[in-house]
Amino acid sequence: MLKTVIIIAIKLMIYKILWNEIGSGYKENTDRRSVVTLCHGNRALSAKGQTASRNASFGIPEVTVLSTKSLPADQRLMPTIGNGHVAIVIQGDAIFMNGLYNGHNITSHRAKIPAVFIKNINISTPAQPRTQYKLDLGAGMFVEELTTNDISVEIKMFAHRVIKQLLVTMVTVRNVGDVPVSLDINSSSVEDTEDLEITHEVNQSIGIIRGRTRECEYDVTGLQNVTVVHTVLPKEIHVKPFEHTTHLYLLSVDLNPETADYSFAQGVEMFFNESLEISHVTAWSDIWKSGRIDITGNRTLATMAYSSLYYILSSLPLAETPEFVGLSPGDLAHGSGNQDYMGHVFWDQETWMYPSILLLHGRIGRALLHTRVRTLGAARRTAKMSGYTGARYPWETALSGLDVTAEPIYFLNEQHITGDISFAIRQYLYMTRDIQFLNMSGQELVTDIAEFWASRVYFNASRNMYEIYNVMPPDEWHQQVNNSAYTNAVAKLSLLLPEFVGKLQNTKPNPKYKEIADKIYIPFDKHLDYHPEFDGFTLNTRVKQADVVLLGYPLMFTMTEATRRNDLRVYEAVTSNGPAMTWSMFSIGNIEIGNTVKASIQFLRQLNNAAKPFNVWTENADGTGAVNFITGMGGFLQSVLFGYGGFRLHPDRIEFQGRLPPSTTSFNVTGLDYLGGSIDFCFSNTLTTVLLTRRARYPLLLNTSTKSMALSVGYPRIFQSGLASIVPRPRFFKRKQHAG
Repeated sequence: MLKTVIIIAIKLMIYKILWNEIGSGYKENTDRRSVVTLCHGNRALSAKGQTASRNASFGIPEVTVLSTKSLPADQRLMPTIGNGHVAIVIQGDAIFMNGLYNGHNITSHRAKIPAVFIKNINISTPAQPRTQYKLDLGAGMFVEELTTNDISVEIKMFAHRVIKQLLVTMVTVRNVGDVPVSLDINSSSVEDTEDLEITHEVNQSIGIIRGRTRECEYDVTGLQNVTVVHTVLPKEIHVKPFEHTTHLYLLSVDLNPETADYSFAQGVEMFFNESLEISHVTAWSDIWKSGRIDITGNRTLATMAYSSLYYILSSLPLAETPEFVGLSPGDLAHGSGNQDYMGHVFWDQETWMYPSILLLHGRIGRALLHTRVRTLGAARRTAKMSGYTGARYPWETALSGLDVTAEPIYFLNEQHITGDISFAIRQYLYMTRDIQFLNMSGQELVTDIAEFWASRVYFNASRNMYEIYNVMPPDEWHQQVNNSAYTNAVAKLSLLLPEFVGKLQNTKPNPKYKEIADKIYIPFDKHLDYHPEFDGFTLNTRVKQADVVLLGYPLMFTMTEATRRNDLRVYEAVTSNGPAMTWSMFSIGNIEIGNTVKASIQFLRQLNNAAKPFNVWTENADGTGAVNFITGMGGFLQSVLFGYGGFRLHPDRIEFQGRLPPSTTSFNVTGLDYLGGSIDFCFSNTLTTVLLTRRARYPLLLNTSTKSMALSVGYPRIFQSGLASIVPRPRFFKRKQHAG
């Protein structure tokens, strides 16, 4: 007994050290700061250097900083910076802003805004400078360093995480030689783009660009105006001998000209009081500390977990905002013309990116749901135009919420997206019991989606079942089929959700929804014990991507383990190379059934889509398709959390079963948000540690195979790894649920 206690005590001590090491960030040992001259336009001020910003930064440099001495030859593989409002590809020619689109109807795409941005800097010295490029994931910024014997230049670029209108460039130059030096600046020119008609005026060191889109998406949106206030970029920076200067080049973007102007002025003042960079770095640090995945023993997987979450978060606001349009497969920094899905919002948002964000950053998860609340009126209009009742969401949407799908067949038939949205709401309610969301608009959304499916089904008297005809499943190689197994399954779950919502709100939904749901036909071959993808599907038919395997996860559709095994076996054999996220789902399924060798192969196969040195994903492993494909990154994060973490969301509990990803020594989840509380998990080879760090609205119990333990803030619970669950205490949960 004493030996066991000692072992647990040692494990706990190691766990605490590891947790503190990962969460504390890195700090400089000294605070030696030289005087630096801060410069913006004609204004200059002597100040101390901002070493405090580094102390505020989160991360471990070996894991959270992606570093290289040379940039990718393919500009498509350059990293991006963003904050959910504005974003840019490093050294790109255009800025993109949430909600700014040009083009009518199906040609609607993200509008290019001129990038008044430094592309690169050349030092006019005989010696070739040494270069270093870094994407600092912890600080949310891109850093370029140029050094010679006498000159060092550091260029920091970031989309400010507090003042969302701002794109910031800070150039710090230190000349320790006795000879003056000139730095040549290469930047983009300001001119009309194919998307905006612009005017440009300059007043001393400040420029103002006023743009207007050329075409409106629909009449209801009208043309859009955008204002850019920016620092005028010089052609050169002159550095005197023994001089140390930091130059600010600021850019502020907003639809409202007053907001753009005010944010610019605010940014300048924060620069001179030395809080501009610090506030940004601190905001990113807070994001990481509130929700992340840490992996040790495998640097590739550790950096991939951080970079995937970084790129998705860079396209998201920190909380619900009325103007946020949603996530597109190619992140906020892409989507011009006909490229990268044009900045449109698909099922990718709810099915691929949302689940991991919901677990780690619940407030942002609600912001994603709000994008569908925002367009509920348009979805009702779409259902009516299609001959149905309720709300039907188009396959692709942008600003208006009306259809912008480039190819009509996808709009006509790929209707499972409406069920995907309902399923995302189901997951959110399991995690939050957010009655306020339901009272404000969520209940309407749930009911209208159920109403759509009730009007969409057809009763087949010969089967005594409801069926759905003429749809396109996730496997888009079969564009018009009857009774898609996946589509019918999400429709069934959509029809059942009003009953669950009714229990939360103490209301009674229309009973027809459950009556229909109970008789929804799901194709199943009893002889071969598997789910055919649709009526008439035959074995060995090639499919594009994960489809039927999604029944097991994320839908958690009831089936035997044998059926689950057969679904995985049948569809792995006929699935093409497929987009990145396909293999995450096969990996999760094989972990679920205990086939760890195959799960590992499929898990690692995803990484073929990520390009070094900045972990920019492409849709396809050969580098084609959408770039900075955050859909694939979302699939990867799910394969970590829901695969190796084993997390499953239920109406009354969260289940988990931690296992180590390939070639790793530990796997930690920090800040899982559940019922208002926050929970940390540490998985080692044999032990699991659960730590409540913020109290939930209900007392929580940790149930393992051998015992039940109360979770209390600050008291880790350690047990032998295996299937476990966290549940709200029944008497408290039922009482508060009834009161809600």
